[in-house]
Amino acid sequence: MNEHAQAIHNFLSNHYAAEEWPTLRLQAEQWAATQPLKGLKLLDATPIYRNSLAKFAALLAAGADLYVPARTTMPRNEETARLLPGFGIKTASKEDSFDIILDCAGSCAHLLPSLGYAELTRSGVAKYERTKRPVIVADSGIIKRIETGLGTGESMFRALAQLGYEELQGKSIAVVGYGKVGRGIVHYARKHGMNIFVLDTADKTAELPEGVSFINVNDTEALNSCAAAAWCLVTATGRINALHNKLHADTVFNHPTILINMGVDDEFGTKIPRERVLNAKKPLNFILEEPTRMCFIETTMALHNACALELLTADLPRKCLTPPPDVEERLLAIAVSQGCAEMRHLHLFLGV
Repeated sequence: MNEHAQAIHNFLSNHYAAEEWPTLRLQAEQWAATQPLKGLKLLDATPIYRNSLAKFAALLAAGADLYVPARTTMPRNEETARLLPGFGIKTASKEDSFDIILDCAGSCAHLLPSLGYAELTRSGVAKYERTKRPVIVADSGIIKRIETGLGTGESMFRALAQLGYEELQGKSIAVVGYGKVGRGIVHYARKHGMNIFVLDTADKTAELPEGVSFINVNDTEALNSCAAAAWCLVTATGRINALHNKLHADTVFNHPTILINMGVDDEFGTKIPRERVLNAKKPLNFILEEPTRMCFIETTMALHNACALELLTADLPRKCLTPPPDVEERLLAIAVSQGCAEMRHLHLFLGV
């Protein structure tokens, strides 16, 4: 392993047990021997937090010339960002061009790499509708369900605890959206003994755990009645303005319901002011030093990295692509067999 990759590993070993990041550790070890990205210039727009360094280490071990964006709308930890130059990670300039872009939320979709992109999130896909290069979407696979489900659900409640909301037993929570993020929030709300209501556009009754109630979000009277009575209302639809013209301003201002947006975009809409929603409508977990625990995000980051190697394949179609199933299966096998206790019981949440 090269000097910079090894330095990151030494640094992270003081913060994480080996079982918290098995796929990224093994990825770095294997790539150090094969150097699959040697001579290639990569731009990685992953939000910069301490656990992101493990992702960067694998790319450096693979021989990549690694850059991060100079300006980004992505949240980041400034203390970690200041460490990057010492680990050989450069800041991109306007003059730089890249072979591969590992993007997040489509923040670098305006750039044109020679080989293609790997996109980390579902929210970034829309920006690649007219792409001129292949785009492998990590979010399209099963692995992303670990981060967005278990990881985001756990971190939302960790953030609530940091704000002083720890006694949740018996309190009511309304979760708008029952996709990957919504399922994770419901999973942890049940662990906290909360009364749970799921609101969605499609009837999810058959999919809900025992004791969870369903409300159609298009029934605005029922939505507002639920929001008024709930201790907390959380949006997790993945759609900008999802509650615009549905959730009434009077409901929000006349009741003390805690409002949380767990989507990348503003899902409440402009009629609900930023100051009425925790963390000014940004995902609540980003108030944390580590928004997603390493054990829940490291397999996603390893998959995002692995997509870079897939872009070395000639003649990929110039459109959004799903990660190869065999790549996901290989990474999942490592995470489940060598990961922490939560990962070893992953089948209880994902059915894998």
